[in-house]
Amino acid sequence: KQLLKEAGEGKGRLAISVHASARMKQRKIGRTQVLETLKHGSFVEPLHQDVKGDWRCSVGWFHAGSRIVVAVVIKLDDKGDLVVVATVFRED
Repeated sequence: KQLLKEAGEGKGRLAISVHASARMKQRKIGRTQVLETLKHGSFVEPLHQDVKGDWRCSVGWFHAGSRIVVAVVIKLDDKGDLVVVATVFRED
């Protein structure tokens, strides 16, 4: 959870996938909404390790009257932790 908060605050490494960028545009979800969800959200899907060894989870947060859900992948590499936004959607 701390890694997600730091990424949302600009203190950690964050990347938004091409897929997530397209979904944000399609679903009219702004970068601010995504960052606020990372900073303040609670787990919707618990943290778990995938077959590649990366960690995945989803966090949700109410922002501007909508519940935003952000699915993330946490990758560990030689530069440290990288939070990758995999997709974003509204849960109304």
